[in-house]
Formats: sequence, C-alpha cells, structure tokens
Amino acid sequence: MTTSTPEFTQSAADAFHTDGFLAFPELFTESETARYRQAAERIIDPANHNAQIGLITTTDAWEKDPTLRELALHPRLGTLAERLAGRPLRIWGGEVLAKKPHETTPSHLHDDLVTSLLDSPITFNAWIALVDVPIERGAMTFLPGSHRRPGPERVALDHIQDNTFPTYMVEHWPQLEWHPRITVPLRAGGVTFHHNRTAHAAGPNTTDQIRLAFVVTFTDATATYKPIPGHDPLPMKPGQPIDPDRYPRACDR
Repeated sequence: MTTSTPEFTQSAADAFHTDGFLAFPELFTESETARYRQAAERIIDPANHNAQIGLITTTDAWEKDPTLRELALHPRLGTLAERLAGRPLRIWGGEVLAKKPHETTPSHLHDDLVTSLLDSPITFNAWIALVDVPIERGAMTFLPGSHRRPGPERVALDHIQDNTFPTYMVEHWPQLEWHPRITVPLRAGGVTFHHNRTAHAAGPNTTDQIRLAFVVTFTDATATYKPIPGHDPLPMKPGQPIDPDRYPRACDR
C-alpha cells in the first residue's frame, strides 16, 4: 500500500463533486491500519447499539483515544480531503462504526445532512475501512449525484421517528427509489469520501467477522454552529464559528 498521498488529478475532484462520492482503494498501509483497528476495537462499546441502522457507534472517539486522533488528523487523509474540496477544511468529528457478525439490520438509505449541526458550504465524510469490507460484510452503497437532488434541502430531524427512519428518504424524494446505486467493497486501509447530502446505505453483515470502520467528518474552515430545532447539544451559540482549537485544520500547510 501507498505511504504517500495518492496521485491527485482535477478529474478526481470533479468526479467527487459530480457524483457526491469517491473511493480510494489504498490510502493506509497494512501496519497503519492494524494500529488503528486495534484502537477501534478497544474503544467500541457493544451496548452503544443503534437499532435503526444496525451499528455500534462511539461518541467523540477521535478526542478520547490518541491513536484514533492520529488517524483523524493524518496528513495523508487531510491533504486528500482538502484537494477534493478545493478549500481549507476543519475536522468536525471522528467515530468508530462497528457492525457485528451476522447483524441482519441493514443501514437503510439515508443522508448525513439530517443530523448536521453546521452552517457550511461543504461538509463530507471519509469512511475508512479498518477491516476488509466485501459486499457480504456490509459494503457502502451510494446513489451517484443524489446530493444534487431538488428540494427540500433536508428533512427535519423531529419528523423522523424510529418507525419512519428506514423510509424517510424515499418518502421525501420518491425518485431515489429508482436511482442507480453503486456498491463499493473496500480492502482494509481503503477510503470512500461522500458529501453529507449524498444518499447512501449498507447491507447487513452476513459474515463471521465484525465490520469495523472509522468515519472522519470534514467541514469548511469557516463553518459556524447551526443547531437543529429541539437538538442543541453543544455549548455554542447559533452562528458562532466552530472552535479552531477543538476542531483543527484538516491539513496543516
């Protein structure tokens, strides 16, 4: 695997903004990925299970574990993210996502904008495979170009209940039911980037091994705090620039 930032072309950035996602099959070495996988295994708590999407998730893992913080701030990842975005970025979050062996619940079609707390020209995620993720282990599926769909811009979070989460995307944007889908299996150390409005999903994990990934959220360096009505979890005022000390630049040029 590569130990340097992958060769970058403008066509890659154009594809990312046109399709709303882009894959880099090899970004981290086997030894790097092994270290990050071990850190992820240490921090996940099986009790923190989201039944809606069949995942075990963390809270602020990148701030709690030094090895995972190293991954979130990895210069190879940050450099690539800023080149794709074409602008300065900050790290907004970094979490472990685990799908247990024989987890039958799929990660239903959704976008990440529905839970966003930011007012930003661009916010997107890097989904880093910490183990091999074939289709049978719940590989990510993207709807290319779905981030450019017509309004509404987003669905209000308080309109989505447990019983409607699996269908909210199609209910609000019926055309997505027939939209082309691309599933992207990844080897450990590979990464996909996707815009926070890109519709995506993942199947169940039918294998005997856990599906383990680390997701880093990037946002524009000038982003401000925009709480969701009824959901204001951070000690910040609406319109306040995000703290540059807590949310550092993705790439220290």
